[in-house]
This record gives sequence, structure tokens and C-alpha cells, in this order.
Amino acid sequence: MSTALLQLEGVSRAFDDGDDGEAAIEALADVTLEVDAGEFVCVIGPSGSGKSTLLHILGCLDQPTSGAYRVAGEDVTALGADDLARRRRETFGFVFQNYNLLESATARDNVEMPATYTGEPRRQRRRRAAEILRAIGLGDRVDHRPAELSGGEQQRVTIGRALMNGAQVILADEPTGAVDTAQRDKILGLLERLADRGHAIIVVSHDAAVAARARRRIELADGRVVSDDGTGKASEGSVAGRVGQPGAMPWLAAVRGGWTWMRSHRLAAALTVASVAVGVWSVVALLGLAEGAHRDAAGILERMGANRLNVGGYEFSGQRFVLFPQTLADAHAIAEQVANVQSVVPVLNRRSAVNAGSQGIDDVMVRAVIHTEPRTTDNVLWPLEQGTFPTEGDNDSLAQVAVIGRPIRDRLIGTDANALGTTIFLDGTPFEVKGVLGPHPGREGEGVAFATTESGLVWQETVVFIPFRTGAEVLYGTDQLNFIQVFVDDVSRIDETAADVRDLMNRRHDREGYTLTNRAEQLAAHMELSNLHATILGALAGVSLLAGGLAVMGVTLAAVSQRTREIGIRMAVGARRRDITLQFLAETAVPTTLGGGAGTLLGLATTPFLVWLADAPVALAPWFVPVALACGIATGLVFGIVPARRASRLDPVAALATT
Repeated sequence: MSTALLQLEGVSRAFDDGDDGEAAIEALADVTLEVDAGEFVCVIGPSGSGKSTLLHILGCLDQPTSGAYRVAGEDVTALGADDLARRRRETFGFVFQNYNLLESATARDNVEMPATYTGEPRRQRRRRAAEILRAIGLGDRVDHRPAELSGGEQQRVTIGRALMNGAQVILADEPTGAVDTAQRDKILGLLERLADRGHAIIVVSHDAAVAARARRRIELADGRVVSDDGTGKASEGSVAGRVGQPGAMPWLAAVRGGWTWMRSHRLAAALTVASVAVGVWSVVALLGLAEGAHRDAAGILERMGANRLNVGGYEFSGQRFVLFPQTLADAHAIAEQVANVQSVVPVLNRRSAVNAGSQGIDDVMVRAVIHTEPRTTDNVLWPLEQGTFPTEGDNDSLAQVAVIGRPIRDRLIGTDANALGTTIFLDGTPFEVKGVLGPHPGREGEGVAFATTESGLVWQETVVFIPFRTGAEVLYGTDQLNFIQVFVDDVSRIDETAADVRDLMNRRHDREGYTLTNRAEQLAAHMELSNLHATILGALAGVSLLAGGLAVMGVTLAAVSQRTREIGIRMAVGARRRDITLQFLAETAVPTTLGGGAGTLLGLATTPFLVWLADAPVALAPWFVPVALACGIATGLVFGIVPARRASRLDPVAALATT
């Protein structure tokens, strides 16, 4: 004996009356019936008799309080939400009195919707949707939206949607209640043809004409079956539902849905985009400020000698301090033998008198250097205003040439005068001026250009550069250095490098006591301050994103409440909870991604204005763009998950009942 397609045994459905928490209202009571493939059944009865409740249970939108319900032999009374969605997707198609079409979608989009939850490729499902519409007489209405269709045409679109997944059972709730007689006859004729093809057709209706066309009539009263003529004959064949791939709604389909929602809800979409754009703009702006502060701090650290070690050492002899020996050979040895060394600068300074004609300056810092470009004591490039710097050839030939600072030029030769070729005297020794230094790079624009030395406070620009060998052999008569500066590559290893340099110097001079100094504590304080600034700005950026995210959540929650009926429709055609979640996440992610892009571009474009407004350095790093876009997308996903999960947990019956 074959098993009926649908079997109800002693099914009851009770509802809480809302007063004392007890299940006091019984919508169905001990209903037992079977429906086979190919039957055309009309369920009749007065309002409140339980017709809609029966239809909901038959279609797996609701579950009985007691009794058993089997679909094709499978007991569905204990199935979870996703398994019930699978059964709806594979077996049932719903036709509603008020059509329940998506207003922003075309006829083809509405028909193909059930197939988006089966994993069917888009091109294939769109082709089948068009074929179904042609088969039900709507081939010329494929791209029309519901507002452009008559009531009868809209109802036929819902029938097409019910057929999209090859539904074995068509459940129709008052399918002719909102159409005229001519359209009613077309719809009933279509349902009869479907029954002839093996579909089980179950119609709930008050219309006597519909009951007359049905092949079997079941009457309900007070939730019980009071009559069942049982004259409906099953067709010889049966229809197999389209199971499709076991996979959730494709991401691309969800994104398309998000784009469609944006176009049809422009104000809500604009609010979402604007909220995220402002939040992301603030992220870019504050990151720019933080990066600018960091780079500014890095510049300060560089000027302070973040990567610099000074080699020193002295002993007390004859009531005076005697410096430990440091030579040019020592500098070369450090550069060649110690790891993590970027460069080595031997420092040979003397304070001398400088004269030109009748003018003179008694206290000038004269630096004998081996490098071929002007640099400060912090190894920062010092630009020339005129001329060139001494070359290696000048050094090898003991050339008596000099590069002078601007204060010396101004006082001895004349303000803004061309000093090149002029002879000056350093402690009576003649030198030809080969170049004039520009503004000191570490002090430009500060209005202060002095430093503390053994002789007191002197202008840093009051300096003369001469070739190293010329200073050692011609001017000073010694290669004993004042000290050696060592610049390291990796500042994190500076202590290790200092120990290696100390050991090398101790070995070379066969003595202990060489010292290497840096400004570690000051550097650490500056770095800590820079990190604190970055943390504060990062927190402000987080607050801005939080505000934008809350706005997104508010808009999305409002959308869920406005689209409850749509959610019910999607559940009725087989959408699982994760499909609904994905749909709303995609609809949030699309505008938030656009907002992230807009906020990023706005942040990049307004950088000059921000520099002026904040009167602070602003720097933009390449990684800002992906970070800002990620913030926009993450805002949509994080703040969209609560509304999306809320939507996915709606009861389908309650959602469909929403007006």
C-alpha cells in the first residue's frame, strides 16, 4: 500500500490566550486526513474554523501542538527551523490572497527567488523563471514590477513563484479573493492543469465557485473536520520537487539584493552611507594626525640621536682630565668590524679665531671632516646655499679650502654677498672659501640656532668645515679626535652594539674604561608620549566608528520592522535562518562599503584643510586605504549582525500576518 503524500494523524494546534499563560485557544482539534499527489482540494468553513492554521501546518510554516504530520513519509513534527525550511523549499509552493510580491523586484525576480536558496546558478534560474512566466501567459510581463501588473497577473506571478522549485504541493490561501471573475477563472484553470500534471493543490477559500471547481472538499468547523467528500482522484503521475544544491544563498545573490534594496530605499541607504562615511573619514583624519605626530616625534628622536652612540673615555691625571685616545683608524675599525653599524663619523673639532680683512670673530667652531657632504652633529644633511663641499681630492691634497656658515659670511664678508673665492684666516692660516651653508636643518623656522658648548652658548651656524687631513696635519698637527659618533641600523639592538664598540676600543688601546653614551631615557620618554598621542587619537577614531555603527544598526533595525512580511515570504519559499542573516548582512555591507570608500576619499581629499585646522602635522600612509575600507565593511558586519539575526529568528506565520 503506497504512502500518501501528506498525512495528518490526530493533529491539534493550541495557542496561548495571552492572559494566564495557559494554552486555552484550540485552533485545530484531532484532525486526521491524507492528501495524495494530483488532488485538487478545497478547504472550506467559516472564519475562525482553523483553515489558515491547517494550511500553515501543511506547509511546514507552523507545527502542531500534538499529533503526527508526515510529508512523503517523513515525520516533520520534530524538525528544526532549517529542516522545515528545507522541506518548504523542496515540497511546497505558496499562493497568497494579497500576492506577497516584492515591490522592488520584477516579475522574473519574484519568480526566481525560491531558486536563490537552492544554489542554482543565476543564469539558469533566470532562464527557467522566464519560461515559467511564458507558460502561465505572462511572457510579455517578465520585466514588469508588481505595481505595473493587474491583480490577476500578480496572482499568476505568485503561482509561478510556487512552481519555481517544482513544488509537489501548491498551498493557496484565498487565491481568487482579490480578482474579478475572468481572472478567477484563469487562475482556477491554471490550478486544475497543475493538478492534472500531478501537483497536489490545496486551496482555502470562501468562494463557492472555487469549491465547485475543486475535486475534493474538506469542511472545518471549530477546528475539526466536519465533512470530507473524498472524491478527489490522484493523478497517475507525480511531481518531484527540485532539491538543488545543499548550500546557502550565494553571496553574489545577497549582494545583488542589497543593491536592489539601496535603489528602492534611497533615504535609508543614504543615511547608512553617510554615517559610515563620517566615521571612516574621522578614522583617516585621526590616523593622519597620529601618523603625523609619530613622524614628527621620529624627527625629534633623530635630531636627539635616537640611533647615535658617542664614544668617549677619560682619566684624571695631574689634576686635569685627559681624554682617552681616539683616532681615525679607530673609526675605520668600528665601521668594518662591528655589526649593526650604519655609519661612523670621526669628530675633530677645535675652537679658533677667524679673520677676513679687518673683520674677525674670536670663537668659531672649526670641524675637520672626512665626508664629502655637509652634515650636522646629528648626521643630518645640511644644505649648501652657495658653492660646493670639499672633495676627497681636497682631503688627499691637504687643500686649504673651507665651507663657512652664514653668520660668518654676513659678519666678515657682507650680508648675502658672494663669498666664493674669498680668503679667510683660521688662527692665521689662510683658507679659500669654497661654499656657504644654508639654514641649519634642525633649527630652521624656530628662530633659535644655538647650542651649549664648553665655551658657552654659540650659534650652531657659526661653523667652518675643512678637509679632515688639512685640519689634522696643517691646522692642528694631530689626528686625536674629540670623539667618535656611531650611528646604528637597528635601534632595538643599540645596547648590544655599544658593548661591541666598547670591547673593540678597549682591545685596540689595551685599556679599560671607554664609554658609549646615548639618550635612551629621553628617547623612551618621547616615544612613550608619541604612543600616548596615537592611543588617544585611536580611541577617538573608535568612538566615531561606534557612533556610525550605531546609526547603521538603527537604520537596519528599522528596515527589519518595515520588512517583516518580506522576511515571512522568503521563509515561506524556503529561506533558512542563515539565508535571512546573509541577506540582511549583505544589504548592510553594500552601503557601508560604499560609505567606507567615500569616507576614505574624503579623508584623503581634506588633508590640507585638516593641516590648517589642527595646525599640526598630518601624514598619510599607504596602509590607511585598506584599513579605512576594512573599517567600513567591519562596521556593516558587526553592527548589522544583531538586526540580521533578529530578522532570521522571526516566526514565519507571524511575519506573514504583518500588515
